[in-house]
Amino acid sequence: MDNPLDDLRHIEALDESGMLQVLERFPEDCRSAIKRAKKASLEGISRKRFNKIVFAGVGGSSIGGRLVIDWLWRECAVPLVLSRGYHLPAFVDDETLVFTVSYSGNTEETLCMLAEALREGAPTIAVTSGGTMGEIAMDNGLPLISLPDGYRPRAAISHQFFSLATAMNAMDLVGTLWGEVPEALSTLEVIRDEISMDVPQDQNLAKKAALRLLGKIPLVYGSSLLEGVAYRLGSQLNENSKVPSGSGSFPEVFHNAVLGSEWDSEALGDLALLLLRDGGDDEGVKRKIERFKELFIPKAGEIIELETRGSGRLARILSLVYIGDYVSTYLGLLYGHDPSSNLSIDKLKQV
Repeated sequence: MDNPLDDLRHIEALDESGMLQVLERFPEDCRSAIKRAKKASLEGISRKRFNKIVFAGVGGSSIGGRLVIDWLWRECAVPLVLSRGYHLPAFVDDETLVFTVSYSGNTEETLCMLAEALREGAPTIAVTSGGTMGEIAMDNGLPLISLPDGYRPRAAISHQFFSLATAMNAMDLVGTLWGEVPEALSTLEVIRDEISMDVPQDQNLAKKAALRLLGKIPLVYGSSLLEGVAYRLGSQLNENSKVPSGSGSFPEVFHNAVLGSEWDSEALGDLALLLLRDGGDDEGVKRKIERFKELFIPKAGEIIELETRGSGRLARILSLVYIGDYVSTYLGLLYGHDPSSNLSIDKLKQV
């Protein structure tokens, strides 16, 4: 078939766990997440003042915290840190707000960080759908933001991100940036109308990008605002598409990754550069991105540019998260995979 992603019966058969259906309701899930998080009781913790904030989680459950940091780092006066592993930073104490995030509630690394937070007396908020983390939160009287069942952790990004953002806003840690939420949500609805599965391939930028990535090894680069988005898309290409990928950020890659353009041209032909472009970038960064692209054009197999939407920082971040999730899902389907499958991860957990 000339337009494989327009064969809805075929792609729905491959998409056994309904990843595309989850993407279709992404804007509604964002709204639902805000309502759910507002119901969480933060009494006792919301009146405290913190001198640092840690988001503790790994894998798909770490992405929400990473995106919150990118959104707020220019505005939030409190240092924001992402912790991904078995241990919290040594600075964590009773003046550190810790969010422990595990969709399943059973993530080994995050449970270890939760135990450390309790030992240090750090005010802690658990974000989970249940499991052992939910039980520990209940036993210790910790504030608990419940996530809905039935998602892969990577597909629950709407709930994870807005659970964290809503809780921080309730504690006066977001400030005026909360006013960006309505624009971000309406932007997501517009994007859905352009790239959902029933939009034909020749009119669908996400399907077109997936087709250009077919058979290539993708490297994703974005500006400082989009560093977490680039990482997210690289991870989604791993998880949904089952392909090796990497990511980086401008201007950092001007000082290292650009030298990859000097590699053997035949090998570079297997690479696809995904450049995440943001209208809010400094003019100097924009000029260097153009030069960066020019250096790779003669050799790279594909150079694909994806543009942010909206004016606020949040709309620009979430717009490319959403587009990237569709691209990675469509690519996985082109390869004949169920985007939700986790075979290698499940095998690794058995070690």
